Amino acid sequence: MLPPCFVRHPIATSDVVDVARGIYEDKAFDRMPILADALMDADCEDEQIIGHCRGDGPHVRGCWVVDLVLGKA
Repeated sequence: MLPPCFVRHPIATSDVVDVARGIYEDKAFDRMPILADALMDADCEDEQIIGHCRGDGPHVRGCWVVDLVLGKA
């Protein structure tokens, strides 16, 4: 099941997708806090998603949040 913010809001804005795509393609998981900011700007208030993006990780390719945003999950 999708987290609540994916169900209630169209949070996969072009900005959110662009940030997630850049993280995925560049393997730049240090940008996860930027993805959290973009998600929050898109009205995502899901603490699990935002907390994961702001967490220490480790973040790697296959990250469930990035995959979810990019439709890979």
